[in-house]
Amino acid sequence: MEPVSQRLPARSRHVVVRFSLKLAVFLIICGLQMGSGGPNLFSEVTRLAAVLCVVLALHARERPMGTSLNYWDEAVVFGLVSRLGGILGFG
Repeated sequence: MEPVSQRLPARSRHVVVRFSLKLAVFLIICGLQMGSGGPNLFSEVTRLAAVLCVVLALHARERPMGTSLNYWDEAVVFGLVSRLGGILGFG
């Protein structure tokens, strides 16, 4: 049985990697900010990323619920991560 990553279309793999890298950068930056005594802005940063993904999806004229992952899917996941971070107290 082949791995899930091999069953995804190339465009979807690109979106998953893009999302993972963005989330890793946000976690590092917010972790450094908290370590220096600043406020935790994780929820706000991920909410802003969700809004940016919506703007990029509109600009690229992508369709929601397409055959492969796109900016709309990334916006939904960033919105959920933002909400989860708010519920857990990360911002």
